[in-house]
Amino acid sequence: MSPPRRPAETTEALRASLVEHARRIVERDGAGALTMRSLATEAGCAVGLPYKVFVDRQDLVAAILQAEFGRLTGGAAQLIVRAGTSSVGANLAWFAELILDSPAVALAHEVVGHEGLSKQMTAHVRETGTGPAAFEAAFAAYLAAEKQQGRVDVDVDERAFAFLLAGAVHNLVMSGEAWPRPTRRQLERWLNAVADAIASRS
Repeated sequence: MSPPRRPAETTEALRASLVEHARRIVERDGAGALTMRSLATEAGCAVGLPYKVFVDRQDLVAAILQAEFGRLTGGAAQLIVRAGTSSVGANLAWFAELILDSPAVALAHEVVGHEGLSKQMTAHVRETGTGPAAFEAAFAAYLAAEKQQGRVDVDVDERAFAFLLAGAVHNLVMSGEAWPRPTRRQLERWLNAVADAIASRS
């Protein structure tokens, strides 16, 4: 008699737990340190257990990215809620750092370099509306909300500035060591300069 199948709820809980452990490995040690064996060690489980919910490492990476896209989409919604609080520059820096600190950044080059993974993630982004393309919309919606708060000038084209902000962040995500990430202080200073340039003059 074959063993009973794992209940769906337990499988989903296990999958989510392993994704979180994998996320920690990537955050702490980099994408190269992520293997199915290192995941089992991090999670304190048998080496074979990750294979019960992930086909292979590619499947695991896709699961991490999907979870991160969901988390960052939640961050985008929170950015809009922050309109009228703190400062515009600080809020822009908060969202930029949320993206740049994500394990998805460390895994981005794997997606570009792996045709199967790239197609899988492209399909996921199209199906869910999450992913990097949504960040431009988030910046635009936030700046529009700040217009309503009277902190961004009414004549500012928020879509143009959103395009530039999202493009700058995307450049840092994809360029890696070729274009080193600025320090937190530098990033905040530059985004504060952007905020000053578009501040309400009334």
